[in-house]
Amino acid sequence: MDNKKLGIVLIILGILAVSAIVFAKIKEDAYLQKIIENNDDSCYLDDGTCLHDERDFTIYYIGGFIAVILIILGVYFISTNKHQELLIEQHKEVSKALKEAKETDTFKAYLAGFNDEEQIVLKALKENEGIQQSTLRYKTGMSKTSLSLLLKKLEEKGIIARESYKKTNKIHLRQKF
Repeated sequence: MDNKKLGIVLIILGILAVSAIVFAKIKEDAYLQKIIENNDDSCYLDDGTCLHDERDFTIYYIGGFIAVILIILGVYFISTNKHQELLIEQHKEVSKALKEAKETDTFKAYLAGFNDEEQIVLKALKENEGIQQSTLRYKTGMSKTSLSLLLKKLEEKGIIARESYKKTNKIHLRQKF
């Protein structure tokens, strides 16, 4: 049972407890009033004791205390359910951000072993997986020849893979980041 349902049940039990206590108090007051009416509108009995002195309110105090505790616990469980949902959502966001940061850091460390031109090409490939060689040329601003030679060199090292596509090639990174 989740906290919200448990909280609602506790609040209902608390309200029922308050209702039972109020009902018992009203019933006892009506009973005393009936005795007073039968006793010529006097609360004193034949032995001289007052009906109001004999009353014990302890049961009402205990019942009221229990009812208030149930209601407070119900409200607490309902509010913690909302907080838990918020914490779960924040945890997911933090996990996602950490995963993205780790991927970025891993890729930056990977790029450190390459020269500037290779880094530009690899960054473009990471951003656009399966990019066409002609599009890659425009994104990097390199000439056809220098890009082709650079891609051949990276392919020989096993860093990228070229796949024939129509009259051009699609370029993929072999390692996923």
